[in-house]
Amino acid sequence: MFLQTVKVEKSKTASIDVDPQKGFSELCPNELPVAGALEIVGELIENHSKADFCLVSRDMHPSGVAWEAEKPENMLEPVGLPEVDIKWNPHCIVGTLGAELLPGLPQIRDYDFQINKGMDPDAHPYGAFYHDQADVLSTGGIEYLRANKVETVIVGGLALDFCVKKSIEQLLDAGFKVILNLASTRAVFPENVDQLIQEFFEKGVCLVEGAAGIDSE
Repeated sequence: MFLQTVKVEKSKTASIDVDPQKGFSELCPNELPVAGALEIVGELIENHSKADFCLVSRDMHPSGVAWEAEKPENMLEPVGLPEVDIKWNPHCIVGTLGAELLPGLPQIRDYDFQINKGMDPDAHPYGAFYHDQADVLSTGGIEYLRANKVETVIVGGLALDFCVKKSIEQLLDAGFKVILNLASTRAVFPENVDQLIQEFFEKGVCLVEGAAGIDSE
C-alpha cells in the first residue's frame, strides 16, 4: 500500500502544515493533546524542503463558543448546529499558548501563505480550505495554489482523523495530487489510523512513510 518513493516536480509542489499547534500537543494537556504531536516537527520541515511553496493553517478560536464542552466528559456530544457537529474541549484560543505553532517550526510569517480558521463562534470547520462544512466559503488556500500553478500538495499536521483528513478531501475535490507523509501527522484516535489509511489509498492519495520517500526535483 505504501509507496517507497514518489517523484514530484518541486516548482509545482506545495506543502501544507495543517494546524500544527501547541493546543494539540502535550504542551497544553487541558486542550486537545494528540499523542506524539511534538514528534512530527522534523518531518514537517522535511516536507517543506520538497516543495516550492509552504502553507500553514491554524485554528484561531474565540472563547465561549457554541462547540465548547462544559467538562471533558462532554466532549464529542452532538451539538446540532448547521456549522457545529460535536463538542470539543476549548483549544487554540486566540492569544493563548495553545494557538501558537509547535516549537521548531518556522515563524508564522515565514510561511508563504497562512490560513486562519475557526474564528466564527458558531462554526467549527475542520478542513484548512473552507470556513464552512459545505465547502463553499473559501479560506483562499486553493486559490493561492492554483495561482502558483501547484499540482501536488504534501500534507502533514494535526490531527490525522479530523482536520488533516478533511483538508485532504478538499484538495482531492479541487483536483490536486495529494501526498500524505504519515510520519508528519498523528491521530486523535490512533486505533482508527489503519482504516483511515485504507480510505486514503482508495481515494488515490499517495502514502509515504516519511519525507525521505518524496523525490523532489
